[in-house]
Order: sequence, then structure tokens, then C-alpha cells
Amino acid sequence: MQKIVTLGGGTGAPIITQALLLAGYKNLSCIASSMDSGGKTGIIRSDERDQVIAISDLLRTLISLISSTNHKKNIQAFTDLVSFTDGRQRNLGYTLYYALLEMYQNDFIKVQEHLENLLGIKFDGTVIPVTTDSSNICFETKNGTVFRGEHELDKQSMSKNSITDLWLDPDVPATPQAIEAIENADFIIYCPGSIYGSIISTFLPVGIKEALELSKAKKILITNLVSNRNQTHHFTPEKYLKTFRRFTGLSQPFDIIITPHISQKAFEKKYSRVAWSYALEHSHFLGWSKTELKSISNKGIKVLTSDIISITPQLNRLRHDPQKLSKLLKTIIK
Repeated sequence: MQKIVTLGGGTGAPIITQALLLAGYKNLSCIASSMDSGGKTGIIRSDERDQVIAISDLLRTLISLISSTNHKKNIQAFTDLVSFTDGRQRNLGYTLYYALLEMYQNDFIKVQEHLENLLGIKFDGTVIPVTTDSSNICFETKNGTVFRGEHELDKQSMSKNSITDLWLDPDVPATPQAIEAIENADFIIYCPGSIYGSIISTFLPVGIKEALELSKAKKILITNLVSNRNQTHHFTPEKYLKTFRRFTGLSQPFDIIITPHISQKAFEKKYSRVAWSYALEHSHFLGWSKTELKSISNKGIKVLTSDIISITPQLNRLRHDPQKLSKLLKTIIK
């Protein structure tokens, strides 16, 4: 059985885990960022004076790992639990997960097992926080301004003031389970999502870079479909490579790059309304010409272009299609 590890968070990581499960892969190890400071998690971390980790990405990924063989009522019970919020914006799922983390002294494996027994469900993998020590993302922008907290990434998302550096404050160790999963993996998948908030941030805890260097896994990058103005505006495959090289310390941080089958220019012509909708947010489609893709394939990286897109016409929104991705991943992971 292939040992598959995913790195990421946000809404991107759950889509990749769904695709992997659809492709028939089980017992996934999903390493999630635990430094979020926005939304419900941000409120809880603020109330706890930053003494707890963020669990929003953990719970989102955990939901995506629910086996389809579970009873539908049991699945519904878990999703209802995670999504229920009272009038004071207190989330029942978060409250339970934090309580279990405290009870089991940050042993997230026991927390997951407790949830399985409590609700009569089975997860097709394990969600591993990249660290169980509280920390925050800090970043510097090209005008020299320094921001603290992942929520600032979202607040600055439409800014021309792009990110030039990222670090953690304080420095924290990676969980031994994350390090072990990376070192023993056959395949490592970098999920789409906020490149700094969900992906690069998982490289920063002490021990992750060393684990990636020791790992003999084939590393796969699934690129984003749409840019963030302050993170990936006018990003190219070359910029992906340069950024990943910098934060992993590896000369070849990924062996395969999966990108959309259509260039930005062709997409904007074919789906003008969708492109216009994203342009209002100062975003654009991330698709590249053959010349741009060749520049990275010349460096020994395999480029796979495929129709992996799903469009919601009523909302003019894009996302990765789990069904399409599952078929592609089956041709890679053997």
C-alpha cells in the first residue's frame, strides 16, 4: 500500500483528500497548518491568549476523510456537530475538539479515535497538525511593512503590496508524527490553497525541511486555479519553483506539477464572465502557455496539464474537481 501524505489546509486540502479517496487510496496522512488566526479559530485563540493551536484546518480535513461506508446518519451527526454555532458565535465542534485536546494532552491521534467511537464513524486517514505548539505567521511585504497573524493575509488579499518573506513567531517544533509521515512517504502532495497561509507555513516548524530533504517520496504540486493579488499575482511555474526552493531549501522541491489544461489567455476568452468576476477581486486565472510550462520541464520537473476544473455558472466560481483529479492521480500514484 502506497504511503500518501498531503500538506495544506483551507478549502484546498479537503478537495485533494476527496479526490484521493475517490481514487481508492486509504490511510492517508494529512498534515495541516495549525497557525490560523482568523474567523472562529481566531476568536478562540484570542480568548485563550494564543495558548492554543488553530484547529480549523484540522476539522475541515477530518470531515473530508469520513469514509463513505459510514452510516449516513452518523456522518450527518458529525457534520452537524462541527458546523453548529450558537448566538454568541461559539462553535460546538471546536469546543469539543479543544476539550478533547486538553483531555488527551494534545494527543490528536487519541482525539480522532475518541471522535470515531463517540459518533460511530470511521476516518480513512489521520489528520496531523504540523505543530501542537502555539505560534503565528508573520510576513513582510515589499514596502517593508510587517504583519502578524494569518488573518492579515486575508485582509491584505487585494493589496498590491505583495509578500516578500514569511516566518513563525515564536519558532516551534514540528510534531514527530508529521516528521515521520514525511520521511516515510511514497508520495507527498502539496495541496492548492493560500500558498503562504496553507502551504509554505507548513514548511516552517523546526524539523519539516529536514524531513523533506530526507524523504525519498515523489513530490507533487497541484497549483492554484486563481491568483491572490498579494500572494500569487502573475505567478508562473518558475515563480512556484523559486518560492518552494526558498522555503524548503531543496533544489527540486517537487517532481511533478499539475496545472490546468488551458492558458490564462484562452480561459479569459472562453469564460469571460468568470474571468470578469475574478477581476473585480483583482484576481486572475492561473493557467500558462506551452512556453511557460516548458521552462520548468527543462529543469527536470514533469508537467501534467489536465482538465481538472469545475465551474459553478451561477456564481462564476472555479474549483478543483475531485472526480477529475481522482482519475489523474490514479495514473500517477501506482
